[in-house]
Amino acid sequence: MKKPVIFILITLVVCSVLYLTFKREFDQFNPLYKEQYVYAVINKPAKKEGKNEWIRYRYNLTGYTGEGEKAKITFSSSKEQKTESYVRVLAKGAYTKEWIIVEEKVIPEKVLSQLRLKFSN
Repeated sequence: MKKPVIFILITLVVCSVLYLTFKREFDQFNPLYKEQYVYAVINKPAKKEGKNEWIRYRYNLTGYTGEGEKAKITFSSSKEQKTESYVRVLAKGAYTKEWIIVEEKVIPEKVLSQLRLKFSN
């Protein structure tokens, strides 16, 4: 009786650690998450990763979906982006499929008002 319970507990712990470690990769294939656009403002400098010619700039931002729901997004770029730029990210959970710098007029008004409010603080 003890061995099956211990085995199940160890399996649960291992699966939980793997999920937390590789969340973005799991979210890419998770059928429970839907792809959605998230809009954000680049309001802080990127975290520089890598060395020499392999440098990437990682951005961890908080944005809003088209419905106005708050969402955390992460994306990286080979070039540093200008602060105060608006970005649209196609996200599925924590996974970022694509991102693009957009103009203010492309962003839904509901989202834009939330971004302005957040950015002004």
